[in-house]
Amino acid sequence: MKKQLEIDYAFGYVYDKSKLIVMYPAGTNIIDLDDYEMEVEVAFLEDGIDAAFEENDVKEANETIKPLETFLMKPSKVIPFVISIKNAETKEELPKLLAEFDEEYEVKENYIKKGYEIKDIYHVFENVVSYIPKENLENLNILKIENDKFDMDKFISTVSENLDEAINKNLIAIDMKQSELTPRLYIKADGKTNTKFVVFGTDINSYSQGILCANNEVIKDLDIDMGDVEISNTRDIGYIINEENGYLTFKIANYNSQTSNNNQIAQIVDYSGIFKLMMIDFIKQFVR
Repeated sequence: MKKQLEIDYAFGYVYDKSKLIVMYPAGTNIIDLDDYEMEVEVAFLEDGIDAAFEENDVKEANETIKPLETFLMKPSKVIPFVISIKNAETKEELPKLLAEFDEEYEVKENYIKKGYEIKDIYHVFENVVSYIPKENLENLNILKIENDKFDMDKFISTVSENLDEAINKNLIAIDMKQSELTPRLYIKADGKTNTKFVVFGTDINSYSQGILCANNEVIKDLDIDMGDVEISNTRDIGYIINEENGYLTFKIANYNSQTSNNNQIAQIVDYSGIFKLMMIDFIKQFVR
C-alpha cells in the first residue's frame, strides 16, 4: 500500500487592526506521497481562495466568521493556508514537511514577523474581547460642529421627508448607547441619550432597484465602491451623532435592525466609499 499524506487547509481571515489571523478549517486532501510536489501545492494556494476552493465552502466560512465583524470589523483579506501535513494512515504529524512548505509559501512567516498572532476560530470566538483593537475614534469624525450652529430639527425632518416612502419614521433617528465592549459599537437605547443614529441611505428593493439616500439621490449601481458598508433590507447607512461639551461629532455607521440576538446596533465604519462625500455635503446644508 502506498504511503499517503493528509493535508489540512484553512482560510486565514486577516484583521490588521488586531494584528490577528483567524484560521477557519477548510478541508482535507489525501495524496500519495509519490505524487506530492510542494511547489504544486504552493501554487495551488497562491491562486487564492476563490480559485482554489469550492464556492459553497467559501460562502459557509464567510457566514461563520461574520459575527466577529461586530468586534473586529471586516477582515482586510482572506488567505488560504496549509495548517497540517500528516501520515494519512497513522495520523502522525510531519512537521518537517510542514516547515518546508511554510518556508516556500512564506505568507505565514511574513505575518508572524510583523507581529500577527495566528489563532483558530474557536479560540477567537471564546476570547474575542481580548482581540478588540484599541483605537482613537476621533480620527473617524467626518465633521465636528458647534451644537448651536447646527439645525438638528431641520436636518432630521428633511431626512424623514426625503426617505418617507422607503423607511418607517420611527427608524429615522434612534437614540443609542455605546457598547461596554467596543467603542465602535452602539446599541439602541431604551431612553434619551446624547448619541443618536440618523439614517442616510436605505435599501429600496421592495419597490425599486437601488439605494435611496437622504439627499434624494438614488444609487442604482450596486457594484459601486461602498467601502466597508453593507446595505440590505435589515442594514442601513447613516450617522452616529454624539453631543458632548457643546459640540456635535458625526461618524459614518452601518445600522443593523435585526441581529441574531434581537438587538439593534450601529457600527462605525472606517471606509464608506462613495457615501462619505455625499454625507458630508448633506450635513453642511444644515450648518447655520
